[in-house]
Parts: sequence; structure tokens; C-alpha cells
Amino acid sequence: MVELLQISFLNLIAKLLKFGFELGTSFFVSKETYGEFALILSYILIFTKISSFGIQNIMVRDVPKYSSIKYISYIFFNSTITTLSIGVLLYIALYLFSFEYIILYPTIFVVYFLNSLTILYSTYLRSIREVKLWIYFQDIQIYLIYFSILALLYIIDGSELNIKSILNIYTLATAVSFTLLMLFIRERKGVTLISKISPEKIGYIVSQSLPVLFTGLTYLIISRLDIIMLERYIEIDAVGEYNIVARVTLQVLFFNQVVVSYYYPRVAKKFASKEDFETIARYNTKFVILSFTSVLFTTTLLYLAIVDFNLFDRLNIERKDELFKVFLTLAGTQIIYSAISFYGNILIYIGRQRVEYLNNLMVLTLAVVTNIIFIPKYGMVGASIATSISLLAGNLAQMLQVRHYTNRVFISI
Repeated sequence: MVELLQISFLNLIAKLLKFGFELGTSFFVSKETYGEFALILSYILIFTKISSFGIQNIMVRDVPKYSSIKYISYIFFNSTITTLSIGVLLYIALYLFSFEYIILYPTIFVVYFLNSLTILYSTYLRSIREVKLWIYFQDIQIYLIYFSILALLYIIDGSELNIKSILNIYTLATAVSFTLLMLFIRERKGVTLISKISPEKIGYIVSQSLPVLFTGLTYLIISRLDIIMLERYIEIDAVGEYNIVARVTLQVLFFNQVVVSYYYPRVAKKFASKEDFETIARYNTKFVILSFTSVLFTTTLLYLAIVDFNLFDRLNIERKDELFKVFLTLAGTQIIYSAISFYGNILIYIGRQRVEYLNNLMVLTLAVVTNIIFIPKYGMVGASIATSISLLAGNLAQMLQVRHYTNRVFISI
């Protein structure tokens, strides 16, 4: 219980910093610049997901099987080669297709590539159940550095920053944070950063990670596709307001993510130890109950903050009525999501992640189609409806597949 409280505290700090990164930046720039920043950040997060290739999820599953730090270093080095290859190929593809932002702001490549490696190597700490260190290096350190640089520049200059300045600060913070992580991994954990290249191991990593990549990428695209597609139909400052409300609403998952960070490595270990499904189901039920009740509780607090304490006014939201409907739609979705989101990980743990190819194709198609249908007709509310439909459809598909392969729903009441 003490460890869970400590993890909760660190997650709170991480959430506040991430929240401040996405929303606090709006106080240092114009509304138009913030709208552009929200759009570029959406692309960066998608590119990071592609470059990281879902390898971190496979590491959480595989690392507990090995005790040799030399072999673990070997796995991570070949994972790095894979990430580098994917990141470079992605950059080349974006450049050849004349993607506007990668040409205007080449530092985007540096950010998404180093973020991918940060996710990969910090996952080693998670896989050995040092969750607190994992949270710090993946979700806290970079924002501490970012805000330190941002505050320094603001004190020196005092004027509003442009989009190029914000991206340069983000790039520098990413580079410094990654360097500190690698020094810690090498000096304190003994992980060797250079090892031999193995085409066989890279082939294994790719074959195991690709289905997971599509799963994570699909849900990230769903959560950011609304921002990207809204740009075509509403003003850029309205896109910024929608992003603020969407990001605020996602904070209802705070305690859920605390529970996830604590329970997922333990559930993975139970599968790796080949415990029977009924025992795992009983253990997993604790996670489901904590997850659902925490999101319901946090959603209630956020609702009260908006209705009774004028949170939208404090965030300089002008389109209050429309965006309140967006909040209700997304918040209701997260409550349901909190109770059924674990099935994707169960598919990984039982070695059935390849079925996610079908899931992701279905969900991505649904996301694009519903956004095309709902955004022109309902605007920002339509974007939130499309996001909700796509997200829950994917989770329900995973639940049915786990039930099919294991004859269990992994909830024991």
C-alpha cells in the first residue's frame, strides 16, 4: 500500500507537469500559436508512437524471463537499432511526401526519435518493477527541464514566444532528459549501451512488436485525429480550445494510470509464470474495480470544477456550451474505457497480439469515417462523438477476442 501511494504521488506530479506542458504553454503564446502547437504536438506524438514501434510492451513481457544483464543489454541494443531504422525511414517518407511541418521544423525528427528511445530505455526500469524510477525518467524529468528553460527565457525576454522557439525548447529538453536517462541506466543499472547486432533478434522484435505498434498507434491516432481533422473545419484558435478541453478531460484517467502502472507488470508476471486463468482473473478484478471507481470519482470532481468553480473561465475558454458537451461525451467514454481497457494487454500476454491487425484496421477505418461524418455536421461535439465510438469499439473487440481464446473475461465477482 505504501508503494502504491508513492506511485500515486509521482503520477500526480507527472500528470500535473504533462498537463502544464500541453495547457500551460498556452499562457506563453498567442491563441493562434497555441493552436498550431497543439496540432504539431499531435503529429509528434503519432510519430513517436511509430518510431518506438511498440517495443516497450514486448520488453515488459520478455525482460522478466532473463537474469543476465548482458543478454538484456543485447536485447535493448537491437531494439535501439530497430527504433533508429524506423525513425529514419519515417522521416524520409514524410520528407518525400512534402509533409509541411517536417520541412518547416526539422527538429520534429529529433524530438520524436529521442522520445522513442526514452520510452524504450525507461521501460527497462518498469520491467524490473522499479515503477517510481520509470515514472520519473519517462514522464517527469523532461517537463522539469522544459519548464526550467521556458521560465528562464520568459524572465529574460518577457514577450510571447513563437512556435519555432517553443519547438527548440522542447527539443533541447528532450535531448538533455534522454542523456540523463542513459547515464543512469549505464552507471546505476549496468546496462551496456553497445552490443552486437543480430538480424535474427531484430526480426523477432519486429514480428512481436508490429501488432502492438498498431494497437498503440491506433488509439493514439484516435485521440489526436479529432485535432488534425478539426483544423479543416474550424478556426485554429478553436482547435486550441478543443485541445485544452480534451486534455483536461483525459485527466480523469489519472488514478487509473496509477493503478495500471502498478498492476500491469504484476499481471504480466503471472502470465509469464503460467498461473491458471482463474487465479489471474481474481487478481485482475482488483485492478478493474480500482480503475473504474477511480475514474468515476475523478470525473465527478472535474464535473464539479467546471460547473461550480468555473474552470472553463480560468482556462480562457470562450465556446463554453459546445465544449461542455465535448467534456460530457469524452468523460463518459473514459468511465467505460477504464473497466475494459486491459484486454489489449491480455492479448499480448497470451501471445495473440497478431489479431490486433484486424482490430486496428477496423478501428482506424471507423475513426476516419465517423470523423468525416460527424465533424462537418456537429463540429467539435462531432469530433468527440467520433473519438468515443472508435475507442470503445476497439475495446469491445479485444474483450470478445480474449473471451474467445481463453474462455475467460478475467473479471471474477
